[in-house]
Amino acid sequence: MEAVFGPSGMIVIALALATALVLLAIVTFGALRGVTRTVTRSFWCPFLDLNVRAEFQEKAWDGKPVEVNRCTAFSPTTAITCKKLCLRMAKFPFSREETMAV
Repeated sequence: MEAVFGPSGMIVIALALATALVLLAIVTFGALRGVTRTVTRSFWCPFLDLNVRAEFQEKAWDGKPVEVNRCTAFSPTTAITCKKLCLRMAKFPFSREETMAV
């Protein structure tokens, strides 16, 4: 192939392929930046001081929660009236065991 295009032709082809790959990556990752997925988590809410089960919208790429859809701390579960501070937590605390009053 080098005999047909010569060294400068090979460089042009390599640069064209590299440019195409870079543009493909920009289009793919740039367009999907806002993609979220729905997940459900059970955890101890330190702000309300109780175990909750919450449904979140989280970023598909890094798993960071961006919105709370439902939370069992509220009735109905979609009527979320807190400040949603759980969205800022780096890690959700494990649920605590419920103790039965004797």
